[in-house]
Amino acid sequence: MAKKKKTNANLQAKKAGEKQLRTRFLERIRFIAKALIGDEKFGLIPSYFLEAVTVLRVPALKVKAKPGSDILKSTVVQYNKLFTAFINEHTIETDFKVEIPLAWYLSEGIVLLNYISVMSDNQFRDANLVKEAFQQYLPGSDHHTWIGDMLETTIFDANVFLSELDKYILHADMTDTAYIDPETDDNAIFIQRIRSEKTKVLIDDHQRTAMKIGWVLSDEQWKHSHIKPAQIGFEGVGSDVSLPVYIQQHAINKLQERIDITPGILHICLGGSFDQEVISYIKKDNHSLVPYYLSDQKVGYLLCRWCENKILISTFLFLTNDGTPEGKKLKELLMLEKADKAYLGIDTMSHFNAYHLENDEGLSELFTAAGCGSLLKMSHLEQFSKKSIADKDPESIRKYISDFGIQQKTHPISATPN
Repeated sequence: MAKKKKTNANLQAKKAGEKQLRTRFLERIRFIAKALIGDEKFGLIPSYFLEAVTVLRVPALKVKAKPGSDILKSTVVQYNKLFTAFINEHTIETDFKVEIPLAWYLSEGIVLLNYISVMSDNQFRDANLVKEAFQQYLPGSDHHTWIGDMLETTIFDANVFLSELDKYILHADMTDTAYIDPETDDNAIFIQRIRSEKTKVLIDDHQRTAMKIGWVLSDEQWKHSHIKPAQIGFEGVGSDVSLPVYIQQHAINKLQERIDITPGILHICLGGSFDQEVISYIKKDNHSLVPYYLSDQKVGYLLCRWCENKILISTFLFLTNDGTPEGKKLKELLMLEKADKAYLGIDTMSHFNAYHLENDEGLSELFTAAGCGSLLKMSHLEQFSKKSIADKDPESIRKYISDFGIQQKTHPISATPN
């Protein structure tokens, strides 16, 4: 008897839950419909029609592991949290100045629009007028395409945030979402890990791990970077032959150490240094320095060598580091050696940003004169830092120079750096 009562209680709880979901779905359908076409046209829709739409309801858009993939459950959970945060912070503003949460639009909203798009003009009285009012939002419209672009951008951002080139790149398939497939029962984005191509490179008589620079496209295919050695100043037989670009694990580590933001952001920007017709570079005896950019601002250099039929990035130099033109100019202006820059923390971006030198007129002019003005525009990247660095007083830089008797050379502040 006790078992039977428990079974009945579970059944009643399930029915209550179903009713609650159906009620919520209907409420959101009503809200979205009214927001899209206004009160007047919404009044032409009979209640039974909207009730019928609830039969077609799909789950809220979620992220799931692709069947057969080796992706970890923890990664799926992390992806869902990130993706949900992205779509919850965005809304769609209609012509009637009503904001629809993007999360609702991608679930209840898409179901409604898919249903409207296939209904006949005589489904109910004035159905043709209602369908005409929804026309600008239906599949195939510019607005519908725009929503798809927002979804793709959100997925792309999530992929970048949770990928690391030296481990794997995340790929997401949205073909089982209600946006793509009106008949789906899942309304899910399926993700998988696609591992980077790694190899061993002989450097100074030691085998070092390196991986191809690139990213995974929407069709699950890699787009790798290829350049000719001559494009970055190398000469000799074969310098006009296009070669793949690899990055040594050491360089990945230095990039993370000296920039210290979300790894995926750093890694996807690597390709931008090489995927252009004309590549900037500074040629040295046995290597070439290729500028590395974040948010269209130069923050350092990739030290590249030509070896074993590939272009190899062997390390990363932050803009203020020794070995860069800006580091050299900074030394001339402030007489700071490598150890001094390390002590002050201006040899890494997170510590450099902590000074907020963009608010200090004198020091900002001096760093700009040294060619480091781009670093003054990077404070917005603090939100992506993996470390929490307390703000620093710019005055400590002046005090350090004074205490150790380091004399600033008298250069015109407006001087153009070499």
